[in-house]
Amino acid sequence: MNDTLFTLAASVITGVSTFFIGRQRARKEIETMTLVNVEKSLTIYQTIIQDLKEQVEELLVKVNSLEDKVDELKKENHELKQMLRQRNKENK
Repeated sequence: MNDTLFTLAASVITGVSTFFIGRQRARKEIETMTLVNVEKSLTIYQTIIQDLKEQVEELLVKVNSLEDKVDELKKENHELKQMLRQRNKENK
């Protein structure tokens, strides 16, 4: 009878100990997995951000080029208007 109680008590103590140790280990593994996932996410986001920066730089170059063309066309338009006014004055 004592052997049975001792075996039962040992089994309960072992089971409870294993449960708590396993629970702590599982928490640590989850924390580790969470950190790994966060690191992977950061790497992905850094890549996306770098790609977006490159695209923004390309667009800025294009915008600057288009602004230069608009300025050139404005100047040309102004000169043409002046020429038309001059011709209209001469024809009158």
